Amino acid sequence: MAKRRYKRKPYKPVSYERFRETRLIVGMSRKEAAKLLFVTLRTVQLWEAGKVKIPYAAFRLLRIHTGYDLPGDAWKGFSLFGDTLKITPDGKNVAAGDLRYLSLTFAMARQWHKEYAAKQSAERARRACEREASAPTNLHLVRSRA
Repeated sequence: MAKRRYKRKPYKPVSYERFRETRLIVGMSRKEAAKLLFVTLRTVQLWEAGKVKIPYAAFRLLRIHTGYDLPGDAWKGFSLFGDTLKITPDGKNVAAGDLRYLSLTFAMARQWHKEYAAKQSAERARRACEREASAPTNLHLVRSRA
């Protein structure tokens, strides 16, 4: 069986002007950008001087940090501004600290839903018992022989 050769995805070149412009839009220094992208300050300097090709992944991460939409269909309508997640359809902003107890809130909501369903079920059963108790039973008339 012959080996399959996969074509490599095309490289998306990023110009050094575009990279620098994006960094400045965010208001980041070169040192802050280097820290965000996990590279050295010298690397960022070389990228912006046009001496070394800029990896598209680094540019994309910087773009996400500037407030562009997050990648992927699952994140459509969401954008990120620093440490704040912006939810476009509602126009609400959610900070990282606001998400700390989100799982606890969901767990409380699930528990409330379970208890509410159990209460509704018990109420329906009680009503059914009351209907059966108050419903007239079929009385059999017995003829008396005279």
